[in-house]
Amino acid sequence: MSMRSLIRPVQQVSQPYLRINPAWTIAKRYSGTAVNKPSDQSNTVQQPMTSTGTTSSNSTTVDSSVATTPEKEKVEEKKEVKKEEEHGYAFGAHHWNMERGAAIALIPLLSTQLVYGAHPVVDGLLGVVLPYHIYMGFDSCIVDYIPKRVYPRLHKLSMWTLKASTGLVMWGCYEFNTNEIGITEFMQRLFSA
Repeated sequence: MSMRSLIRPVQQVSQPYLRINPAWTIAKRYSGTAVNKPSDQSNTVQQPMTSTGTTSSNSTTVDSSVATTPEKEKVEEKKEVKKEEEHGYAFGAHHWNMERGAAIALIPLLSTQLVYGAHPVVDGLLGVVLPYHIYMGFDSCIVDYIPKRVYPRLHKLSMWTLKASTGLVMWGCYEFNTNEIGITEFMQRLFSA
């Protein structure tokens, strides 16, 4: 088989293999009752077919604004709630930038500690940036492995647990830096022992 038989002619490249005809789509939803739309603003609802194959002659007139208003409101409310819950590309880009910013901020903080030794400013910054960096990492793990759409309650619980534990760690770092020897002095003693 030659390559020429495998390649489509240039004229056919822009044409799709399958053309979808709008007439193939279903115009109405299926329901147990048939709905006729007369020229006026009301709907005539006919009764479903009987076992003999005929429809009953009784028909009722229903005002369309009353019949569909609660359904339309529910759909609109669901759309509004969905828009509030979803995060778009901008949220993901911001999250990624904050992760990289925290990681890059740790480089000069750790190198300053190694070069100059213990310093209260470096201790304070490490007490904030290091727990925040860890928070961002665990946040990514929770978002990936406990998705909100699959486990909404567990996701919310794990996010609140992560936020509370990060706050406690930051408070612990503050207490350790102000009342004890500090993070940088502790690391120097740990590695020199």
